[in-house]
Amino acid sequence: MEKKTVRQTTVLCISISSSLKSLLNDTGNLPVELEEKAAELQLNITGPQIWVYDGSDGNPNTRFELTIAVPVDKTNGDPGKFRFAEFPEFACVSEIHRGQWSRLGETYGKLMPYIMRQGLSYTGISREIYQVCDFEKPENCVTEVQIEVK
Repeated sequence: MEKKTVRQTTVLCISISSSLKSLLNDTGNLPVELEEKAAELQLNITGPQIWVYDGSDGNPNTRFELTIAVPVDKTNGDPGKFRFAEFPEFACVSEIHRGQWSRLGETYGKLMPYIMRQGLSYTGISREIYQVCDFEKPENCVTEVQIEVK
């Protein structure tokens, strides 16, 4: 676990309302469409996909805002149903999760007590950065979990 500050990032993104229970149905093909739009607009993707959870509390039925984003080198052209945004600088506690996404809760379960012990405050926003996505062998996935703190 580490406390760090992530620099401001230019992204192509889309925000939707979702819940942990309905996440897969709500997101559908959006992650692929987002990367296709970046290619169509001739944008260079500068890092892995970032999913931002605003208001998720771990309860499967709680609705929250999910933003799916790809970092890009510039804003250019008509993004259609997507939009360009600047993710602000982000102070967080971070941990690398190795393995299946269905076990991400274990990583969050380690981070939250650590945040409390350090006297930090959780803002309600977390990010997942999908560094390695292996749909055929999910145990090979590598995801950085970042929880914003003050």
